[in-house]
Amino acid sequence: MAGQIRKLFTDEEIINTLTLSKADGVKYLSDLRGVAPSRQLLSYWQKRFLPENAKRNGQPYQGDTVLNRKLRNDMELRAPSQKDFDAKTPVTNDTQRILVIPDQHAPYHHPDTIRFLTDVKAAIDPTRVINLGDETDGHALSFHDSDPNLDSAGVELGKARIFIKELASVFPQMQVCHSNHGSLIYRNTFKSGIPVEYIKSYRDILFPDGGGDGWSWAEDHRLVLPNGDAVVFRHHFVGAKNQVGHGLRANVCQGHMHGDFSITFDQTSVARNWAMMSGCLIDADAMAFAYGKMYEKKPIIGCTAIIDSQPLLIPMPVDNYGRYTGKLGGVFA
Repeated sequence: MAGQIRKLFTDEEIINTLTLSKADGVKYLSDLRGVAPSRQLLSYWQKRFLPENAKRNGQPYQGDTVLNRKLRNDMELRAPSQKDFDAKTPVTNDTQRILVIPDQHAPYHHPDTIRFLTDVKAAIDPTRVINLGDETDGHALSFHDSDPNLDSAGVELGKARIFIKELASVFPQMQVCHSNHGSLIYRNTFKSGIPVEYIKSYRDILFPDGGGDGWSWAEDHRLVLPNGDAVVFRHHFVGAKNQVGHGLRANVCQGHMHGDFSITFDQTSVARNWAMMSGCLIDADAMAFAYGKMYEKKPIIGCTAIIDSQPLLIPMPVDNYGRYTGKLGGVFA
């Protein structure tokens, strides 16, 4: 019980009681956390931080669990906020040329993803970039059985970060959709009963050394196109996409369905809308997608765009080995 109470207070807070009487020290700590240690327990803690007890075996001493306590002291407990998901730099409102990046599932992304997207960027000069989510795979964190021959969660994340850093160097401004794979860490902690206050933001997880200030995350992104129509981007819409669009009074664009790369139009007596399915940018041969061998529809590699309010499919030109040919020009011919 004493150990559990001790975990509620930082070293600095205990040190702040050294100049106080026992009664005032107990009141000070009680006001901080709503839990009052006994005077005897406070006296014991204080002795650990008195100058004459500040060293043990010639080394700085701050208790018996130095590493754990340092981690606790360094941890910033805060209520989750939408600001955690917002970009730190301004986002343009220009929707003239929107590039849409579908599921990448890093580190199991197509090996030519960056090269392909760099060429697409040069070809269309996007004014806005939307990422439909599943930017990372999180195979080791999956609720399904993980392949024991694939990387552990830490190694997988390290490799995914390399790709994310490259992607951010090409697209410093990006709006990302929440997704079933991208949010696996949050889903796992929810299932385990871990408060969200203990979990880092997407930006802190993916950019541990800083960066990603122009990236933002949201459930969906609704933009108004130059012709006045709206389009809603979401990782996955449930139900018939065109009917969803009519309900939202908008066109819709999604990822999630790796084998669906299409644009369908629907007309009612009052409106016409389109639904665009954006394929994916995965490495279909990666072991993480072994389950796909069971499906008839195979992944279609490419991305999509909305140019002058019109939806556009941009398949990746590939050779017989599934590698990007580098000849993007033919796609726009």
